[in-house]
Amino acid sequence: MKYITLIKDYSKLSESNLDLKGGKIIASLTGNLDFPATLPSLADFTTVKNTYSNNLVAASNGDRAAIALKNQDKDSLLGTMRLLAINLEGLALGNQAKLVSTGFDLAANGDSVPAMLAPTGFKLTDGLNLGEIKSTVKGVAQAIMYSHEYCLTAPDENAAWITWVTSTVTTVFSDLPSGTRVYARVGSIGRKDQLAYSDILSRIVQ
Repeated sequence: MKYITLIKDYSKLSESNLDLKGGKIIASLTGNLDFPATLPSLADFTTVKNTYSNNLVAASNGDRAAIALKNQDKDSLLGTMRLLAINLEGLALGNQAKLVSTGFDLAANGDSVPAMLAPTGFKLTDGLNLGEIKSTVKGVAQAIMYSHEYCLTAPDENAAWITWVTSTVTTVFSDLPSGTRVYARVGSIGRKDQLAYSDILSRIVQ
């Protein structure tokens, strides 16, 4: 038996088509009563997409710094799209009409999905500069990306997690308010689109 899922990897799209796909997803989820709240939120996804769009235009003149920013924002958009698609699948519970309404493309997967292990060895340390915290975990064999996330309030079901999706086990959160306690976690993301989280740690920002 097959179950319906969403395509989550759009890395093979041209950069302009990736921008268009992001715009289609935003338009499809705006006012969509089946998905009134998502993780990441529609507002956060829109911010990531618009940042990529702006830097895509800025990089068109061949400036190396602009191209580097565009490439960084492209990775962020691809990772955020993956996380959003995973969340939408969980909310849709296999309902094809709801999945079609998201703006993502449909894919069919088999029932067998290998287990994804949660990251271990999670550490939070001070960054090199004031207002920075470094997030590090040990690599997970099945993971293809890692979601480094933090929030500035004690986490509950309504916590506003700020997310950085990377292919590395380490990232640095910057521009944090000094003296504030930050709560963080890291999720490992697999090829079968599983997501498993580490425990939540906290640290006072220097």
